Amino acid sequence: MARKAEKAPGPSAADITRRYIDEHPSIRDCLGWDVINFTALARKIQEEKGLKNEEAITVASRRYQRQMHSGASREEKILEVIRGSRIEVRTRVAIIAARNDWEVLLRMDEAADELLKDRRHLLQLIQGQASLTVLLEDDLLSTVLESLPKDHVLRIHRGLAALTVRSPMTIMETPGVLAFMASTLSQRGINCLEIVSSHNESTFVLEEKALFPAFEVLGELIHSGEDDSDPARESPARQTIH
Repeated sequence: MARKAEKAPGPSAADITRRYIDEHPSIRDCLGWDVINFTALARKIQEEKGLKNEEAITVASRRYQRQMHSGASREEKILEVIRGSRIEVRTRVAIIAARNDWEVLLRMDEAADELLKDRRHLLQLIQGQASLTVLLEDDLLSTVLESLPKDHVLRIHRGLAALTVRSPMTIMETPGVLAFMASTLSQRGINCLEIVSSHNESTFVLEEKALFPAFEVLGELIHSGEDDSDPARESPARQTIH
C-alpha cells in the first residue's frame, strides 16, 4: 500500500516573525532604537498572522534585535552615505511625457546630439513600459517639442525644480539610501513628481514651491550628527543652477 506523501512543514513562528519585521521598516527601526513594546508587538503579529504561541514570537523578536545590534544599524550605514553627499539645485525644470515608441526615441537621439554640446544642460530620458519621460531645462523645451510628433506628446509640466544628491560610491553597496531620502521627504509632506537614480546620483523632481523645504530636509540629513554651533559648517549645496 502506497504511503501518503508527507506534508511539508510550514514556516515556523520565528520565520514568520522575522519576515513580518523585515516587511515593516518602522518596526525594524523601533527595534534598533530599543523603543518597542515586545508584548504589544507579539500580540499584533499573533493577531495578523494567526499564530498561537505569543512567547515564541517575543523570543524571535528579541533575537532579531540582538542580531541587529551585533553590527552597525541599517540607518547608521545609510546616514553615513548621506553625510558624505552634496546637493545640486536646478530651477526652471520641465517634464515632457511622450509615447514610448521608436520614432520618439529616434527624434530624441537626434535632438540630444545638438542640445548636449553644452554639458551643463539637464536632459534625461527615462523609459517606462508605456511612456517616455523627458526631464530637461525649460530653455530646451521648445527645441525638444519641435523635434517630437505632436500627437506623441502626452503631457508637459513646467515650473519645476530638481534636487540632485551626489553621493560617495559607497551608495552602490548600501541598500536603502534612495528609499530613505524619498521616505523622509514624504514624511514632511513633500511630493516628488519624479525620482531618478543614475550611478551615484539621486535626483528628486518637484514643484518649485517645494524646493526650499526639500532642500532643508535633505540638508538636515547631510548634516545630521554635526555641531550646529560650528561656524565652519559647510552648506550642503555645492552648486545652484538657475
